[in-house]
Amino acid sequence: MEWLSKMNDALDYIESNITGKIDYCEVARVACCSLTRFQRMFTFMTDLTIGDYVRFRKMSLAGEDIKNTDIKVVDLANKYGYESPEAFTRAFQAFHGMPPTIVRKLGIAKKYQPITFQIKFDGGSIMTGSKSLVRIEELNHMKVVSFQVNCDRPETLAWNQLREGAVKNLNDYEARRYIGFVPNGHHPTGEENDFHEYKAQMVLHGEEGLNTTLLGAKVSDAPKGLFLVGDVVLNEFNEDGTLDIGLSMKKSSQTIYECMLDMGGYDVDFDGRNYLEEHLFSKEWFLADNPSKVPVEFKFWLPIKKK
Repeated sequence: MEWLSKMNDALDYIESNITGKIDYCEVARVACCSLTRFQRMFTFMTDLTIGDYVRFRKMSLAGEDIKNTDIKVVDLANKYGYESPEAFTRAFQAFHGMPPTIVRKLGIAKKYQPITFQIKFDGGSIMTGSKSLVRIEELNHMKVVSFQVNCDRPETLAWNQLREGAVKNLNDYEARRYIGFVPNGHHPTGEENDFHEYKAQMVLHGEEGLNTTLLGAKVSDAPKGLFLVGDVVLNEFNEDGTLDIGLSMKKSSQTIYECMLDMGGYDVDFDGRNYLEEHLFSKEWFLADNPSKVPVEFKFWLPIKKK
């Protein structure tokens, strides 16, 4: 895949310029993409921001310098592009867990090796190292119990209804699979706060699917077909510092779509189908008085079809 080769070229550029101030626009140019796309792809593939990666590499090399030479902290700060010895020392201690003087005294430094991307195909997945970027999954012959709500901001209400029913009636609620989607779009009339429909669903096991209702809600067929599935990277925030799940979901979906284009042989399929959000709830979320304060992981399911 050419895009992967370009990503590695960008990492080589970073490594060649690691002792100076990294020009991230140049990094993106080497990768033959926009800076926004490079940052998004890098985070999607590594769970790190590019800034964190550069800092980890600088501090790893600085640790070796401290351990093996008599170089002064002020000279190290200048070497690795820090504006002052104090700023360098703060970054150094945050990475190594101890200041430069202690690392030099003990002769022990934390290491962070350079990243290299390698792709392999494994059972319908695209892998880089041991991390699955995206995988192809097909849903067929599955049943779900569906909590369907139509109001302004229905997601919270739908999931709370499902959560209460699951905790009250099931022993294995935290091990279940949960998917949600918006059948007709978040804002069908174009207004920011208009009513829209949302479905929060739990996948059923075995004979549970023979029921017409369960947990006080309707049992129905699960969404069907091929999907390209990838993690949602939660790294977008509102001005008040709170997590912006919607924007994180949107940007991750764009990255998953770009992976589909790079794979070749598939196209998106919104003909009577919807993208899905898989929610990975913890036991803490189910039992919390205020579940909105408990972190939740997500996977994005993009409906696809073979060309």
